[in-house]
Amino acid sequence: MSRVVPRTIDPRSRWSLVANDHVSSLAWSPDDKHLAVATSAGTIFVHDAATGAGIAELPGHASGPTQVRWSTGGLATCGQDGRVRLWDATTYEPGAMLDAGANWVDHLAWSPDGAFLASAAGRVLRIWNASGELRAEHADFPSTIAAICWRPDGKAVGAGCYGGVRLFRIGEDEPYQDLAWKGSILSLAWSPSARYVAAGSQEATVNFWRLPFRDGEQLHMSGYATKIRELAWDKDSWFLATGGGEIVTVWNVSGKGPAGTRPLQLEGHLRNVTHLLYQSRGSFLASGDGEGRAMLWQPGKSSQPVREGGIEGAVSSVVWSHDDHAIAWGSAAGEVAVWNVSR
Repeated sequence: MSRVVPRTIDPRSRWSLVANDHVSSLAWSPDDKHLAVATSAGTIFVHDAATGAGIAELPGHASGPTQVRWSTGGLATCGQDGRVRLWDATTYEPGAMLDAGANWVDHLAWSPDGAFLASAAGRVLRIWNASGELRAEHADFPSTIAAICWRPDGKAVGAGCYGGVRLFRIGEDEPYQDLAWKGSILSLAWSPSARYVAAGSQEATVNFWRLPFRDGEQLHMSGYATKIRELAWDKDSWFLATGGGEIVTVWNVSGKGPAGTRPLQLEGHLRNVTHLLYQSRGSFLASGDGEGRAMLWQPGKSSQPVREGGIEGAVSSVVWSHDDHAIAWGSAAGEVAVWNVSR
């Protein structure tokens, strides 16, 4: 069982807890009252978001869960057993068990409206409705799918692998757009405006495709220290924050950018950045690194963090509450910390 550790020194911190293993994923309930914590040991804990008190303990997946996702469509988890499981978001009773098409499910994502759930396992992308009925399958990827993301209107999903990114509309068998890249895609993010798709690569580049894509308009931003798994768009699609080392690099994509512009460089981490996430409506950017340092920034207003702290172990998951008033951090050492954030 997890153990709650009250935070009394800093009134901006709600609570922290020590889970029984590496925190692989975090998710807020749609009303921000509960926080789900998935651990690599296989168990999923649900906590009261205000106090940290335990609400439920779900058996999860026999070989360990990889992700937990919560939306208006419900609570969903995936794991190393090749399954996606749906849970009753009120009673936490197990619901449908879905076959994702391969032995290990790496990625799970609800559409923004909660109507559809996408899973990626090996080379198979499957789309389900909120009840668990299979709506589409795309199984002809040339390599393992490394990242998925939804278009902001929920009517299309993107999947990246070696060779580029494919964009699929719901209900169509063939991709309506192929975004080629001669390398391995590791991360993927669709801008809130739906104007850009950005991808981080094994080759330490960030790639931009303006949609609808036309040959010759793709941009490659290089110069990073390492491969890029961390991408985050701000709410206005003006800024794209990227990892790829100890420095958080933020590209200005407003106007004709980012080509020919100098990015913002946010320095303060002493280890490689492991997670980045903007608020859904506010301007704060959260960043966490490999030694547990956690920071909040306001890119474009200051190059210094507006708040910083730390957790035990490398930051392994970060998630903002839906109202932007709180942020939860998870670590490889099993700590979960929840901060209050004033907008």
